[in-house]
Amino acid sequence: MPGSTRRRELWVGIVAVGLVLLVVVGCAVAMLWARPDGSAAGTTTPELPLRFLDLSDEWRSVPGVREVLATDESRRIPGEDFGEADRVEHSVSVEVSLEEDLSGAEAAAASQEVLRLVRPEITRLAPEAEADRTSVSFSLGQIQVTVGERGLDRGDGIGDALADAVALREAGATSVSSTVVDPQTGRPAKADVEAPQDRLVALATVARERQRPVDLHGGGAWYRSNELPDPVAVELVVVASEQPSVTSAQLAAPYEPLIVLVEAAEGDRVIDDVSRWLTGYHGSLVRSGQPLAYAVEGTRGGKVEGWVGGRTPAPTTMPPFGDAAPWPADPGAPSCRPSDLEVTFGGQDAALGSRQAWLRARNLGRHVCAIEGVPVVEFLNAAGARQTDVTAKPYEPSMVPERVDVPPSRSVMAVIDWQAMSTANDPDVTTELLVTALPGGTPITLGVAVIDGPSDLDILDGAEVGISPWAQAAD
Repeated sequence: MPGSTRRRELWVGIVAVGLVLLVVVGCAVAMLWARPDGSAAGTTTPELPLRFLDLSDEWRSVPGVREVLATDESRRIPGEDFGEADRVEHSVSVEVSLEEDLSGAEAAAASQEVLRLVRPEITRLAPEAEADRTSVSFSLGQIQVTVGERGLDRGDGIGDALADAVALREAGATSVSSTVVDPQTGRPAKADVEAPQDRLVALATVARERQRPVDLHGGGAWYRSNELPDPVAVELVVVASEQPSVTSAQLAAPYEPLIVLVEAAEGDRVIDDVSRWLTGYHGSLVRSGQPLAYAVEGTRGGKVEGWVGGRTPAPTTMPPFGDAAPWPADPGAPSCRPSDLEVTFGGQDAALGSRQAWLRARNLGRHVCAIEGVPVVEFLNAAGARQTDVTAKPYEPSMVPERVDVPPSRSVMAVIDWQAMSTANDPDVTTELLVTALPGGTPITLGVAVIDGPSDLDILDGAEVGISPWAQAAD
């Protein structure tokens, strides 16, 4: 009995201590999460209610204006750190509806006049709204033009964009959406245009005449460009999209190939049929006359590449990296030997789904030696196994190697180019490269980890990589 009593007392003491600890921890958590405004940190602060600004009726005197609605869309931004007060981000949205039957000139004039009237009222009714957080949008039936980057001050730009949108609608567009100015270039912003497929060429012609870049889509034809549209190239896209079994034809001009998707699997004859049609195409390719690459891809596998009309580009070479003048040519220089070169991994870079890495080869000798060619690269995972089914292709379709005479202690570079691959399911990424810098040389294993940077490359099984010839490296 005395032993069991002591055990009972011991358990009672342990439970009591546990309860005290739970209370202390609970109070500490409550203090940490409590916020000055009474809400709990980590919870969503209630949004401020939308407030419609009470505009005067002056805008009703503007011909062609159907409705003007101004909304205070200010919102509360919770403080990020403990004790930091919430802040309010003030913004105003102005929506202007125009009569649908306005001409381009009438729509432009109406936009400028209504902005002249509304501008001072917004300042009076919402004085805390910052200029770069005040946006305006105009709608005209299916046509919408929006600007928000620079508040209400770009009346001329809005008028021009509206006039362009009306001209595109009159040429057959069913929908036009555009901002006013591209914030990166300062030039007219690109318009997104939907239309029947048979109106795309006419729309490209109108947009080019009005100096308005456009993305065009109709049926299975897609044309995209940040430059002025090329009606000749748009016609090619449309005609390609109309070929038997083709589901879509897409061109991102001026640098990407024409992509033609075919309802087919790898080995189906229709892929070759469409490829032969493109190779034998007799129409004009692009206004510049430059050759245009194509890729015919089956929706269930298979791919054939070539050049539209069979017109291949003239051979090109890899230009020197950097701004330094090309090294002097030395016709008598001997070819570099593997022992002359120190080959290293130069790093990697990424942008918008594209990836690049580069290799360096430094001349360790005391004399000039010449190098010409493309390094051979294999890709190894962390276990040292080669990535399978990796396809190596030229850095650019027309690129050929060029002889480079490398002075002592100077380096050449080669670029590895690929598209980002998904690593969501933790696949075997590339951690090392097996590089053969010169024909007949011994492969060298290079790690790809860099200090304070990535330790691998997302080059996986089945990757497609472009590898450039060696070229003069930047100093």
